[in-house]
Amino acid sequence: MSATEVRVTTEQESRQVAEQARQKEWEGRAFLREIFLGQLPLDLVHPFPTAPERPEFAKFYRDMERFLREEVDSVAIDATGEYPDHVVEGLRRLGAFGMKVPKEYGGLGFTVAEYCKVMEMVGSCDGNLGALLSAHQSIGVPQPLKLFGTPEQKKKYLTRCAAGAISAFALTEPHVGSDPASLSTTAEREGDYYV
Repeated sequence: MSATEVRVTTEQESRQVAEQARQKEWEGRAFLREIFLGQLPLDLVHPFPTAPERPEFAKFYRDMERFLREEVDSVAIDATGEYPDHVVEGLRRLGAFGMKVPKEYGGLGFTVAEYCKVMEMVGSCDGNLGALLSAHQSIGVPQPLKLFGTPEQKKKYLTRCAAGAISAFALTEPHVGSDPASLSTTAEREGDYYV
C-alpha cells in the first residue's frame, strides 16, 4: 500500500476489532452496581483532599464543642421554641455568626470544609441552632453580600453580621410556602424611606 492510498475498513472489520477489545468478564467491582445492590463501597471512593487543620480553626472547634456540651439544652429549646439569651450571646462571643465572613470584615474566614465540619457538630447537638447559624450565613445577609455587595455594603453589614447581628431570609410566607421564586413584596414610601 502506498503512502497516498487510504485503506477503508469495513463495518464487519470494525465490529470484529470492537468485540476483540471488549472485556468479556467484569473483573472489578463497579461503584454504581454496588450501590444498586445496597452496598456503599467506600474503598472505591478516593478520599476528599483536605488542607491541614489551622490552629485557629482547631481552637474554635474545641470551644464550640465545649459550649454546646455545657450551655445548650436542646430539649428546652424544642419545648419553648426559643433560643435562650445566654445561648445566642455565647454564639456571638465565639464568633459563630461570622464563620463564613472574611477576616477583613471581622469574621473568622473559615473555608467551606471548616464551616461544614462545625455545622455538622452543631446540627448533631441541636437542629434549631444549626438552622439559625446556617440560615444566617447562607441565605441571610453574609453570603449574598459577599458575592454581590459593594465594598461599602460589605464593610457596613458584614462587620455587623460577624459581630452577631442575626440576619434572616423570609422564605415561608402565606400563599407561597417555601418557594422563593413565588415571593413578592411591596414597599411604600414613608418620608425619606421605603418600608
